Amino acid sequence: MRNSVPKAAYPLLKIKDETSLPIVQSGMGVGISAHRLAGNVARAGAVGTISSVDLRRHHADLMAQSKCLRDKELINRLNLVALDREIQAAKKIAEGKGQNGVNVMRAVSEYASYVRQACASSADAVVVGAGLPLDCRNSPPDIRKWLSSRFCPMYA
Repeated sequence: MRNSVPKAAYPLLKIKDETSLPIVQSGMGVGISAHRLAGNVARAGAVGTISSVDLRRHHADLMAQSKCLRDKELINRLNLVALDREIQAAKKIAEGKGQNGVNVMRAVSEYASYVRQACASSADAVVVGAGLPLDCRNSPPDIRKWLSSRFCPMYA
């Protein structure tokens, strides 16, 4: 176990081989659930969640690259760069405690790219909402293996 979880009177949450307090901060969009919130929740020993929606807005350099443009491909690439930055920044804040996940909405067109980026950026979990992730079995073998123990479908 890489982290020290505070003692609790309730069962701990286990994702892969890591345990944390059974508290999962929701992946709220519109810039609320980014690295600062998720990293600090993880630092407290729980699961912080980064919302994958339009994270480039947290990075002035990425916004400058997409200013006044409607190039969807460029915007999607910049959002993937931002997602990686947010995951790394959250992990730094967490100092090896808790876990950091990424909330990806199944209904967005770039769903698969966000899941792949979360995997590549070493997110501890992927939480999927806004649709059922029934196509996971069609993922490449390396992604499927990663998801097998870190994938959290959300049903509302």
